Amino acid sequence: MRETVRLRESLNFIKINSKKMNITLAKNILKQLVERGVFSFCICPGGRSAPFIELLSQSKGLSLFYFFEERSAGFFALGRSQRDKNPVAVITTSGTAVAELLPCVIEADYSKVPLVLMTCDRPLKFGQKGCPQTLKKASSLFKDYCKLSQNISRLQDFNLENWNLSSSLHLNICFEEPLIDEKVDSLDFSKKKTKKIKLLKPFRNFQKRSTQELNKFFKCSKKPLILIGELKDYEVPMVKNILKSYNNPIYLEALSQLQGVFPSLLSGEKILSYALKNRHIDSVLRIGGVPRSRFWRDLEKDYLPVLNLSSAPYYEGLSRFTYNHHLLEQDEQILKDRLFNLKDFGKDLKTFDQIQSKKYQKILKQYPKSEQAWFLTLKKSLKPHSKVFLGNSSPIRFWDQIVFCQKKSLKIQGQNGVNGIDGLLSRFLGQCEEKNPNVAFLGDLSLLYDMSGFWKSKSYPPWTVFVINNFGGQIFSRLYKNSDFLNSHNISFEALAKMWSISYKLYKDPFLLKKNQAYTLIEIQPSNLETKKTWKEYLNLWNA
Repeated sequence: MRETVRLRESLNFIKINSKKMNITLAKNILKQLVERGVFSFCICPGGRSAPFIELLSQSKGLSLFYFFEERSAGFFALGRSQRDKNPVAVITTSGTAVAELLPCVIEADYSKVPLVLMTCDRPLKFGQKGCPQTLKKASSLFKDYCKLSQNISRLQDFNLENWNLSSSLHLNICFEEPLIDEKVDSLDFSKKKTKKIKLLKPFRNFQKRSTQELNKFFKCSKKPLILIGELKDYEVPMVKNILKSYNNPIYLEALSQLQGVFPSLLSGEKILSYALKNRHIDSVLRIGGVPRSRFWRDLEKDYLPVLNLSSAPYYEGLSRFTYNHHLLEQDEQILKDRLFNLKDFGKDLKTFDQIQSKKYQKILKQYPKSEQAWFLTLKKSLKPHSKVFLGNSSPIRFWDQIVFCQKKSLKIQGQNGVNGIDGLLSRFLGQCEEKNPNVAFLGDLSLLYDMSGFWKSKSYPPWTVFVINNFGGQIFSRLYKNSDFLNSHNISFEALAKMWSISYKLYKDPFLLKKNQAYTLIEIQPSNLETKKTWKEYLNLWNA
């Protein structure tokens, strides 16, 4: 009986393959994706993805990027999708290669930057039996972060009607053997017009309730601190209009894109804790993404009224009760009127902020080789209109400490707060543009964690990477006495640069810093002694 069943399965296998489905199926999928605006493909070659590799290698009008490591490919695709305003596809083989994409899928969901995940699999029956190179349920691996997932074995299984480009798409394509089952013809997509992503609009059914909450917030709020988190490009003009002529306290995080555009608090995020502790404010109005500052987490324990004002994806960012309102274009005038009707406040806070800022600048001048002062030196060295990528977690925190050094023309980008140090280099390289300088500031562990990102990096638009090497995760030295948190090392990055055939420079003295060069890894080694002294005086400045 068993032998009969096996024989039937074998005959069915031959029958299925006699239809020559693989190349036809892959060709149909590519055509439909291109119709939806997918023009870039990040390819991690493998046996199971052979039909796509053969087709794409002979295609015209598409951008192809090859990777040997799936995690790096995913984050590069995320950066390129954000840059081009078009979803980018990532193609992998089967097995655990699929799982390597999970970090970038999570980041894509929180950033609301759609990806297309094309995982090439063996037929589903193999995964159910635990056969090699298969997962039990590959199509459900990203279910919490990817709204649409499909197992595709036949042409009729493939349908993009429910994909609105607002979230990532997962296609788990099951190929039978032989994988290359017919002659591969050249595909020409060069005449297709690029289709831009349609920005997701906030849910209309949320507006009525949120307008009521907006009214409740301003009824109990007379001295709101305005805290601007990460803004998307289409949000910036709207927020500029809302804040026009507003003179009360504003704090602008680096990813707000507004540092230097509006008068803001200049002494770093410590001024926020000071304002909260001394009740210079009675509420917080957050605009944009969930803030990165430590102050935001302090609000968990302090029950000041908080109003979250942002567009999709919508996250409160606090576990406690908050007022919530979607950032809608038709509400611009309402918000302007609300803010205009507030009485002037915060004069003493802004005066104190300026005093603290000047004192901190003196400290940095006294210790120019400290990690904090290095960020000031590097920021001053940037060319106008540079596109700057700030890694988690020290780079983005130190950047906000030197907010007093304002440059209007810089475009600041980074990862979402849900992400640690995963894929930072790869995402930065994916976002690089031809027209403006591309600069990244990464920590030493961040770069070590994504070393494979340098794969073929010289084929991308010109870039410069600064790695701040303090020989471990020194941010933990200010939180815990246990040195095991630090992951201390004695690694220099010269060998890494040599491995990838890219230029390398090492600086320990900021006065020797020279003009940035393209395709260069620049290692900065701050003085550990001066960094400790700077931290000590910085804390004394605020504790006093």
